[in-house]
Amino acid sequence: PLAWSFNPSTVATSRYSHRTMTLSSHSEALPIFTSANITERIRVESELEMKKIIALMNESSFNHKPSLLESNADVKSYTSTHNISNYLFDCDGVLYRGTDPMPSASQTIQSLINSGKQVFFVTNNAASTRMELKCKLEKVLQCPEGMLKEEMMIGSAYVASRYLRSRLLSRGQPSTEIQSTKLRVHVVGTTGLCNEIVAAGFDVSGGQDPEGTPSGMSRDELAAYTFPEMQDKGTIFEDRVDAVVVGLDNDFNYRKLCIATVILQRNPRALLVATNRDAFDLVGFDARHLPGNGALVSAIETASGRKAINVGKPSLVLAKWIMKEYGLKAAETIMVGDRLDTDIKFGNGGGMNSALVLTGCATTENIEGLLKGEDGEERRDMMPSVILTHVGLMKEG
Repeated sequence: PLAWSFNPSTVATSRYSHRTMTLSSHSEALPIFTSANITERIRVESELEMKKIIALMNESSFNHKPSLLESNADVKSYTSTHNISNYLFDCDGVLYRGTDPMPSASQTIQSLINSGKQVFFVTNNAASTRMELKCKLEKVLQCPEGMLKEEMMIGSAYVASRYLRSRLLSRGQPSTEIQSTKLRVHVVGTTGLCNEIVAAGFDVSGGQDPEGTPSGMSRDELAAYTFPEMQDKGTIFEDRVDAVVVGLDNDFNYRKLCIATVILQRNPRALLVATNRDAFDLVGFDARHLPGNGALVSAIETASGRKAINVGKPSLVLAKWIMKEYGLKAAETIMVGDRLDTDIKFGNGGGMNSALVLTGCATTENIEGLLKGEDGEERRDMMPSVILTHVGLMKEG
């Protein structure tokens, strides 16, 4: 086994090129870890985590244990036995972490596509359009040009836009309506989310604030605020918003919370849609918790007294939409993810097979917690069908 000597205090960055640098408090040159270093570190850590899970399963007498797939042969046997022909992959924590690819992720994706399997990328990240997600996957996984298609990208921003069309626009209505017939959506989120909703035929307010916009809002400022988000004289949505969509916004602040809350107060029939309810993501070489969109959604729900419709994982709305949109059979589909509360719960709830990889959020302690559950009851809704170290074990051929 590969031994690691890793001192986080000496690392200034966790990726990019191999070189050295000098920190102000040290006279000696210190190494910067390359992307290959990080990928190998992830592989080693996932294998160590699998050993802990094997020990847990051997020592326990729980009724519903997931199958542990320790090799490529184990994976092939499972997928063959269960007639798996459709693969849904989460992205961050499964195929990459940040800009660092997971072990053999590229080879796995290419081999599955080349063998005729249907491959889709299902992410709760609403910051990007489908094209932006495609470009990132091509770059990080170094896939040949033309192999990945835009229709393979199932981002929560795109799903939110399709959900809004199904709920707010008449059936068959084209996405290029004239301005006077568009409905309005207020967005808490990024430009990528706004672009997907605009492409679906809606007028959008909100999104990224202009530079210099204050982050706070006092009681007096809110009382005097005129809400331009709801003002567009001469159109059918004068003083009206038809939906509020909440996606992860790194610039979320109290001002945005105030505006979204009052818009919902003044538009009681407006939909409140969440692209996801993720609690956190992992960043950095030491897997730091970055607060997720769930924190923003909860803030708006609490302030408005409304309950958001979640169109991201683990929503059954998303599972049903994918099966119908792409003509898939759930029993022949496997969801591959790193989170129990989103990816695995999503796969299980949608009647799919579910595979947990140990390169992201889930740990042995999480699995043990599911097996024991509250009051000794097992949590089968988040228990994966199978567990494997990393996605590299899923290569075909």
